Parts: sequence; C-alpha cells; structure tokens
Amino acid sequence: MSGILTNISDYARFRAMDCKQLEFTGTSEKAAKIYLAALSLGTTSVQELAQKTSIKRPTVYLHVDELIAQGLFEKISINKKHFYRAADPRVLEERLKNGLSAIQKVMPEFEALKARTPGKPQIVVYEGVEGIRNIYREVKKSNSFRVWSNVGEYYAPFHDVYMEVAESVKQNGIGVREIIADTKESRRYSRLVAKMCGPTYVARTATVEGFSNDAIIFGNIVALFRLSEHNMFVVRIEDKTIADSMKALFDMAWKSAKAFR
Repeated sequence: MSGILTNISDYARFRAMDCKQLEFTGTSEKAAKIYLAALSLGTTSVQELAQKTSIKRPTVYLHVDELIAQGLFEKISINKKHFYRAADPRVLEERLKNGLSAIQKVMPEFEALKARTPGKPQIVVYEGVEGIRNIYREVKKSNSFRVWSNVGEYYAPFHDVYMEVAESVKQNGIGVREIIADTKESRRYSRLVAKMCGPTYVARTATVEGFSNDAIIFGNIVALFRLSEHNMFVVRIEDKTIADSMKALFDMAWKSAKAFR
C-alpha cells in the first residue's frame, strides 16, 4: 500500500484486509475505513470520504478529528475550503514502536503492582552484583536478621557491603544470628565480622554439608542468593507466612548448629 490506490477493486480488497489490522493500533473501525479511503483518494474532502466509505458526513467529521488528533490525517485549507490528506502509513509503525517503548519502561511498575495483590507473595529477582548489594543495603535497616551462608567462599565481591552491614549492626544494636559452613575460611571470616559487629552478632557452624549459597531472613522478607561467579542473583520474597516458616526452620537448625571461637 505504498502508493495511492485508484482502482476501485484494489481499494475494496485493501479495505477488507487492513481495517482490522488498523484497529490493533487503537484506531476505531470507522476511522480505519476513512483513513484507508483517504490513502486511495489523496487530498480529499469530507464529502468524498463519505461517498467512498458509505459513512454519513457528520460521522466522518467526528472521525476526521480523531485521525487528526492521532497524527494520521493532515488538514489543508485551499481557497477557504478544508481538505484532508492521510499521513504516510509509516506513522502507524512509529506509533506502535513508541507505544511499545513506553510500555516497556513502565512494565516493572505494572508488575510490582500485580505482585502486591492481597494474599499473594511479592517476588522480585535482582540480578548481578549490584542487585545483590541492594538486598544487603535493605538488611541494614532491619531490627534483626537470621543468616545462613558459605561467606568464606564468596565474600570477595561483597566485602565492602558486608562491612557496611557489620557497622550498622554495631551502631544500631541489630540482632544477628548466622549459621555458617563448617570450613576454615568461613570461620575465619565470621570472626572478622564478629569483631566489626560487636556482641549482638552470634555465629554457629552447620552440622551438615551443602551450604553452597546464602540466605537472609529479615522482617517479612526471605532473600535467597545464588552466588555463582557467572550467574549471580537473589530472589526476594516478601510474605509473612513464608518468612515465619523460614524463621522456624532456621531456629530448629540453630539448635543443632555448633558454637565455635
């Protein structure tokens, strides 16, 4: 449909095929018919558009205004008379691209609103080092938290933010219990953290193997980490019932964990 359609059968064929497609752009059915008619007529009048589409003139006027507002029609004055011309069909493509771009920008906000449905857990996945750092910064604001970790193996990229959390624990008296992997490196790093945190931080070692990643429970939030070098992310789940269950499981594990110096 790159040129003006002058053949009546061509126009009818394109109109039947394309009206429905135009409706996907947000154009009403009658406005779509008028737009296609204008493409075939070139510069035209409302009277000609009414004849071409079999739509009453007052209705054509209404939809012409709609098309002008959408940027699909141009208004031309010749000898004090008004004529109209359809905009290049590529305008439709640009409208869809711009609309898609706008939706993509606000999609995270839409998804966040959906996640806040009453009774439904709020689940967000943060990827990469910076996403994981954001969780630790959130933990700094809590009153207490429970942790299990293999921090000795994975601490390097997050050492600075661990120290920030430790300083907040000391300054604000945040209660921390941590179950660490029973390794020399984890115990060494835990002793360093304990010195920074002060007396409100207590750690024990796990009595089973398999601590490959970290988890933190604070308030109504459970943060589950995957700290593989090539694929780091954290799943943040906000739900009171889930957090309460994870706290209970942690407390059972704490009773069997071993104290160390």
